[in-house]
Amino acid sequence: MKSKFALSFLILFAGLTFSQPNEELAKNIEQLNKIYSEAMINNDIKTMMSLYTNDVLSLPSYQPMIRGIETLRNLSEQIENSEWKTTSFDMKTIDLIPAGDFIIEIGNYKMKMSAPEVPEWSDEGKYMTVWQEQEDGNLKIRVEMWNTDLNPWLESRT
Repeated sequence: MKSKFALSFLILFAGLTFSQPNEELAKNIEQLNKIYSEAMINNDIKTMMSLYTNDVLSLPSYQPMIRGIETLRNLSEQIENSEWKTTSFDMKTIDLIPAGDFIIEIGNYKMKMSAPEVPEWSDEGKYMTVWQEQEDGNLKIRVEMWNTDLNPWLESRT
């Protein structure tokens, strides 16, 4: 009987111990996503790039893989200097999977973009972000991947 009680107590204690860091982790990533979303809407490349590791890998829809912060910065600046503007960008975390110094975030996004003489364009889809804990304890994006739920070939038929 004592061993069952001890085992139950150990399981309960372990659950309480691990649930707190996960709640803090979720709040931290939610805050980082809010910073990212605001930077995207404001075309704030400096803030966006501060959220990435130097050796970032970005795997966007319909584009080749992007390797390294400088390549990502250059492409982001091209978008910033184009006529396309992000008018809204919302991210919703669905799952967090801790894995050592990495946190895998799975989520959904919704966004709207506009350009002169183009109707507002909406997109929604899913994403995966691999956050890496840095030596100072901060999290930065090491790998990101996203793709749309909207099929452009079906959209072009209407």
